[in-house]
Amino acid sequence: MEKSKGNHITSCTISWENTEDVLSVVTKVLQTEVHVRFYDSGALMSGRIWPMSEQQKQELYSVLYKCIDDWDGDDYSVDEFDSNRWQFKICTQRSCLKTVCGTAEPPHGAEIKKILSEVIGEDNCYFF
Repeated sequence: MEKSKGNHITSCTISWENTEDVLSVVTKVLQTEVHVRFYDSGALMSGRIWPMSEQQKQELYSVLYKCIDDWDGDDYSVDEFDSNRWQFKICTQRSCLKTVCGTAEPPHGAEIKKILSEVIGEDNCYFF
């Protein structure tokens, strides 16, 4: 997908949940920072914000543009991993370009996790 004026990525949100433990984590990537919030049974338990460098942002957004083109369909669920579920939204200022969900890692998932773990640390990465 071309980076046209109307399709410029401005954020992405990854919501992860473990249905057995009723734990969920929401990771939101904005222009200059990453917000991570931990919830237990819907109640906010903790949260933190990390700054993200321009280089890290460009690297991540480059992968996200590939995801928009490469993610087939909107569900990457497999029965073996049904207790952990995630949803990934890639957005512009005006709309959501792509929403996918699943239980297994989607294409480019390892690249996304690698980039974000460099920003927020491996212990805060709850994605795929």
